[in-house]
Amino acid sequence: MMQGKILDYNSDMKSGFLRDESDNRYHFFMGDCTNPEKLKMGADVNFELDGEKATHITIIESMRDISSTEEKFTKAASLKKSQKVISILLILMLLFAIGGLIVIQRISALQDREFEKVEKRYESQIKNINQYLLKGECSKAASEYNQAGDTRKEIYKHGAYYSIETHAQHAHAIDIAECFANEKDFRNAVQMLDIKNANSPDYFNRASIVYKKAGDTARAKEAHIKAQEFLP
Repeated sequence: MMQGKILDYNSDMKSGFLRDESDNRYHFFMGDCTNPEKLKMGADVNFELDGEKATHITIIESMRDISSTEEKFTKAASLKKSQKVISILLILMLLFAIGGLIVIQRISALQDREFEKVEKRYESQIKNINQYLLKGECSKAASEYNQAGDTRKEIYKHGAYYSIETHAQHAHAIDIAECFANEKDFRNAVQMLDIKNANSPDYFNRASIVYKKAGDTARAKEAHIKAQEFLP
C-alpha cells in the first residue's frame, strides 16, 4: 500500500492524477476510488499500483476534515435538538391554549346555567307576589318582594340589569302598598313607596293617595306634583 496526494481531478472525465511520496505521478479513474465522494485536489490517499495506473485508492481524511465533519454533525444534532424542543414547546403552548379555551367555555356554561336559575327564581318570586296580592296576603307579598329584590342584585352580578324602578314595577310595589293601605297598615304601606326612583304618572298618583291615607300630606303633595309634570 502506497501513500500519495491528489494532484488533479476532472469530474467530467472522471479521472485525474496523483503522486506518491517519491514525487512519481500516476493516472487514476474515479472507479478505482473506494470513497470517490471525497475526491478533491490536495487530498491524501492510500493506493496500489497496477502498472502505471493507481488503483484501490482510498481518500484519507485530514484532521481538519474530520473536525469539520464532526462540527457539521454537532451543528446538525444541535439544530435537530433545538427544533425538537421548539416543537415540544409549541405543542405545549397549543395544549395550554386548548385547555384554557375548554376551561373558559365550561366556566361560561356554568355561569349561563347559574344565571338561568337566578332568572327563573326571580320570575317565580314575581308570580308569587301576584298570587299573594290576589289573596289579599299583603305581608307575604311584601316579604316575597324583598326576596325578589335580593335576587335582582344577583342578576345584576351576572351582567344583566333591572333598575329599581323596573323592579318595583315588575314586583308590584305600588300594589303591595295599596294592599297595606286597604288594611290600614299605613306604616308598611309607606315603606313600600319610593317616589324618588319612580318615573310613572300612574305610580305617583297612586302613591299620592296612599300617602294621603297615611296622613303624610307633604309627600302626598310631592307625589301629586310629580304626576302633574307628565301632563302635556
